[in-house]
Amino acid sequence: MRIFVAILLLLHAILHLLGFVKAFYTDFFPKLSRDISRSEGLLWLVCCGLLVMANIYFLLHYPFWPVVAIIGALFSQFLITMNWEDAKYGTILNILIIGISFPALAT
Repeated sequence: MRIFVAILLLLHAILHLLGFVKAFYTDFFPKLSRDISRSEGLLWLVCCGLLVMANIYFLLHYPFWPVVAIIGALFSQFLITMNWEDAKYGTILNILIIGISFPALAT
């Protein structure tokens, strides 16, 4: 289960890098339906950082990793709603992250 959670957090963080790259290299992903501003791209990068930090805390057995993961997932969902056409399936990953993180708060 630990490997699944670590891969899930890392995969979701990597997917957030796509928003950052799209903001600064507009020709990199021509199939995306809308352009992403540079300031919004930085928000995608911040969310990536939160998810990576949650993953590191999880792997190091820090007790507050679920808090960082939940904040990252909620922030991720905010960004997904702004880019719904391209990122709607990220909602599934956010639900998984929140579903794993809330029970971990009790331990």
